[in-house]
Amino acid sequence: MIVVAVKYMVNDGLRDKVLEMAKEAVSETRKEQGNIEYTVYPSLENDQEIFVFEVWDSMEHLQAHIKTPHMVKFAENRKPFVVDGSYKLSLYKSEPISL
Repeated sequence: MIVVAVKYMVNDGLRDKVLEMAKEAVSETRKEQGNIEYTVYPSLENDQEIFVFEVWDSMEHLQAHIKTPHMVKFAENRKPFVVDGSYKLSLYKSEPISL
């Protein structure tokens, strides 16, 4: 499995607008083949910060997700609201740790 963690900042006062725009992306993403988890979280500590947590069956599923119409639309619509240079994406391979 592939775990994705994304954190980004939005311009002051616009987080609720971005979260509203994200609803369709979340709903459609959860229907995608290979999606295990896709959730968007607003920070409790910073009213400009958004965190996204995703889990996918494979890198192929994640790559297909990025090209879906709903994600292309969301990424384009969100772009003007995101603080330049704040978008940070981390990928992890989910493997159990043997004890």
